Amino acid sequence: MLLVFAIASIVRAYHRTSRRATELSAYALEEATELERLTARLNEHGFALEHTAAELFPKLERLSVFLGQPLVAATLPWLIRRALGRPYRRR
Repeated sequence: MLLVFAIASIVRAYHRTSRRATELSAYALEEATELERLTARLNEHGFALEHTAAELFPKLERLSVFLGQPLVAATLPWLIRRALGRPYRRR
């Protein structure tokens, strides 16, 4: 009985983490698209910005794919808390 409960909890946690990872990846892709649009508008004034965008956007797309992984998305809040020295709040 305990094994069934544990498996159900794991499956729910995986689905929740997967959904959050997908949302985070979609957000990163939307931001990359917005940056690309803004860069295209600003690019009318110089070649340097176009060159920078050509290098930056593939990296942002790779980052959005990386952030789409469920374990990465689940680990990011923990890493940020550890980096800033803030532990989880006790409930």
